[in-house]
Amino acid sequence: MRLPELYLVTSNEGKWREVRRELEGTAEVKWLRRKYPEIQTGDLKEVLAFGLPHLYRELLKEGFPPSPLFADDSGLFIDALGGFPGVYSSFVERTIGLRGILKLMEGVEERGAEFRCVIGLLLPGEGGSYRMEFFQGSSRGVISTEERGYDGFGYDPIFVPFCDNPEGLTFAEMSTEEKNRRSHRGEALREMRKYIIRELHKHLSASVRQNLNTEAQMKRNEEE
Repeated sequence: MRLPELYLVTSNEGKWREVRRELEGTAEVKWLRRKYPEIQTGDLKEVLAFGLPHLYRELLKEGFPPSPLFADDSGLFIDALGGFPGVYSSFVERTIGLRGILKLMEGVEERGAEFRCVIGLLLPGEGGSYRMEFFQGSSRGVISTEERGYDGFGYDPIFVPFCDNPEGLTFAEMSTEEKNRRSHRGEALREMRKYIIRELHKHLSASVRQNLNTEAQMKRNEEE
C-alpha cells in the first residue's frame, strides 16, 4: 500500500523520529534537513506561513520535485515570565539553555506554563502554486525545579504536563509514545492525521481508505 509522502522540514532528528512514529501507517514521513527563514513575530502560525513558502520556492529553483512539506513551530510560554520564551524558545534554548530558564524561575512558586505547537502543511499545486493548512495543539503543565530525564529534546527535561500524569513526570522521563499522547505536538499531529486521511487519501480505493481509518482508530484506542 502506497502512502502519501510528506517531507518534514527540521534539523532535529529527535523531532523527526517523534513525528514519524505518530504518523506511522498514515503517511510516509521523509526527513528534509533544511532551514527556513523565521520572521520576528509573536505568532507561531505567521512564522510558518512566511517560512515554508520561502523554502518551497528555493527548492523548486534547485530542481526539487513539487512535494508536500510540513514543519512545526513550537514554543514554551511560562506564565511567571510573561509568556517568555514563547516564539523565541529555540533561540533561548541555544543561548541561555535550560539552566538559564531554571535560574530565572528560582524562588518562583507559580510555575505554570504551556507548550504550544502549530504545524504548517504546504501542498503543491500547478505551476509552482501551493496552499497551506495549519494544525494546532497545546499542553498545560508546570516548570520543574531541576532537569529530569534523558529522552526527548528541547525543554522536555523541565516541563511536567498535567494531562494524565499522576507520577509528575517530565516529558524527558516519558517514552515517545507516552509523550505523544500528552504533548502539544502530538495533539497537532493527530489533527493533521485526520486531515491526511480525509483529504490526501482521496485517490486511494475505498477499501484502502477503510483500512487506513481502521488503523488510525486502533492507534487512538491504544492511546486511550
